Amino acid sequence: MLRPDPTTLITLIAFLLIAWDASRKEKNPLVMLAGFGLLLVAIVLQLFGGGGIVRTATGFFMDVGLGFVAASLLLAVRKVRFLAFTLLGLLALGLGGLIALGSRVVETPEDDASLLLELGPDDRIEEVAAVLDRYGLRYEQAFPEVDLMEDEDLAQTYLIFGERKALEEAAEILREDRENVDYTAWNETIELELPLTGEPSGERQALANDPLASQQWAIEAIRMDGAHALLRDRRPVRKAVVAIIDTGVDAHHEDVTAAFKAKKVTVDENGHGTHCAGIAGAPANNGVGIASLNWEGRFVNVVAYQALDARGVGTHEQIAQAIIDAAEDHADVLSISLGEYTTTAPRVVVNAVKYALRNGAVVVASAGNGSRDGIDHMPSNIEGVIAVAAVDQNLERAKFSNTVGRLSRPIAAPGVDILSLAPGNGYRALSGTSMATPHVAGLAGVLRALNPDLTADQIYTLIHETGITLPASNDLGRLINTEAAIKAALSDSYL
Repeated sequence: MLRPDPTTLITLIAFLLIAWDASRKEKNPLVMLAGFGLLLVAIVLQLFGGGGIVRTATGFFMDVGLGFVAASLLLAVRKVRFLAFTLLGLLALGLGGLIALGSRVVETPEDDASLLLELGPDDRIEEVAAVLDRYGLRYEQAFPEVDLMEDEDLAQTYLIFGERKALEEAAEILREDRENVDYTAWNETIELELPLTGEPSGERQALANDPLASQQWAIEAIRMDGAHALLRDRRPVRKAVVAIIDTGVDAHHEDVTAAFKAKKVTVDENGHGTHCAGIAGAPANNGVGIASLNWEGRFVNVVAYQALDARGVGTHEQIAQAIIDAAEDHADVLSISLGEYTTTAPRVVVNAVKYALRNGAVVVASAGNGSRDGIDHMPSNIEGVIAVAAVDQNLERAKFSNTVGRLSRPIAAPGVDILSLAPGNGYRALSGTSMATPHVAGLAGVLRALNPDLTADQIYTLIHETGITLPASNDLGRLINTEAAIKAALSDSYL
């Protein structure tokens, strides 16, 4: 599993420069400096390449291994001792190969491969059972809670299980059955984009009495103090529900438990979902931990739906299932801080998002951390989804953030050094568009709590029109302005 060619090429050039200078009698510090500089660039590109921890680790060891091998060949040509470089190169390549092999064994075992099969609205699974039986395949309805009247595509979607080779052969036959089969696709696995560890920044005054609020630079950037002043003496029409579609949430954390609405998922062995939940809904002014927009926990309840496991890994079907479950439970806002790169979003996830939108939910998703065009990142590239890019403390595009200017609902929010919750009553700062997304989801939840009649379209329009225009807004959308958005939602035109 090699990293993209540019990163590998930069690494090779870096090692060759270092080896060249090391083999010369008269050293040139500039050559050595250039080599280490390029190596640093390659490492940064790998870290911000948008892959998860497995891909990043594999790419690092593979590139370093190839670099050492290339350097050893150069040293051999120049008749300089090269054995150490060769051994280090082989060791790094071996480690990269073991990680890649291990990830394949863990993530895609032969017996756990699955297909997504969508039948026509008038068809039954029994009509393709002969093909499934011939290859020893098992099936189950993917979303039994959705009936044909609600969504005929989701209601007619099945999971087909079996050995990969058998599934491949059966899929070829099923794709030819245009009378019964509308669609087949691999139920592929995605891996969470690893957020970057950050540092809480500064000491600022905050209206909320939460002890860590002074370390949350986002409070000032998105005008949260002004929003808190507006909310302080108000009551919601009803509490809104913000669904965290993620790795779960530690429901017993001291700074979210009061706002947590109990469901099946009350633990988080990864920590990513808990961090997002704190940003979206940790009660402000409760004298504990951090502050979100959710003043004294009056306006938003947080609910967890597990799309990813403890490793941050999940399938397209599991992500769709979490979205559908949240929609079935009438969540007001879905906060989705995950995704993968694809020009065409998986049909099952598209159908799930459409189902949530038809049920009135506001769907907010992270734009991705690949420092590229977010038009190729799902689910943020699905029509109707608010796509969230990240800005830093200077209100400039975070260096890792994808752009969202070509998407229909772009918006920006703070995503660097964001202090929030960690499982077990902990707190930590992380960076990523994953952290920017729940800022927007939390605002959408408060707007829905103040005015439940606001549609998803109206909420995006309101957030966009009241947003702060930045120099980079053409690429990122406007930065959320919580105070202005809440004022607008309370105005006569929206009541």
